[in-house]
Amino acid sequence: MFKIGQKVKVLDDNISGVITKTKGDFVYFDDEFGFEYEYHQSDLIKDIDIDYDDYKDIEIKEVTKTVFKTFRKSHRHPYVTREVDLHIENLVDNWKDLNTSEILQIQLDVALNEIERAMLESQIRLILIHGFGKGILKKELTNLLYRYTNIEFYDASLKEYHGDAIEVKYL
Repeated sequence: MFKIGQKVKVLDDNISGVITKTKGDFVYFDDEFGFEYEYHQSDLIKDIDIDYDDYKDIEIKEVTKTVFKTFRKSHRHPYVTREVDLHIENLVDNWKDLNTSEILQIQLDVALNEIERAMLESQIRLILIHGFGKGILKKELTNLLYRYTNIEFYDASLKEYHGDAIEVKYL
């Protein structure tokens, strides 16, 4: 695997050098100061020089963070209850460019931010509108909410939300 004259680095230490000899599974190398080291070959990796000039003309793609739209507060209790609609078209503008896992992650991130925000603002209730579908978002929201001990949650009013929302009550 390793050959005499090859540059190597130690995996768990900041030591590198040029191999002088090998003996069984052990490799001997000298560092830049002339000190000799002995390591098992599984503790070493090849040290390669990278010519960064080869990569200077490559265009770097800049990733922009998704900007979330603002949410409406409940009309019934403006400072006690907040409604958060987690439908993706209400959260981001470029939702058609996203795949399903990215959409789900954005929805969960928004839900997590709103749960934490409601706690900080001493809200009494939070309505998370997940919509009617395959139930994946509802299941993930339920898993997220089980992590908290100072809340209780249940399906929101069937009459008002038609089973498409979860109501979170802060204790």
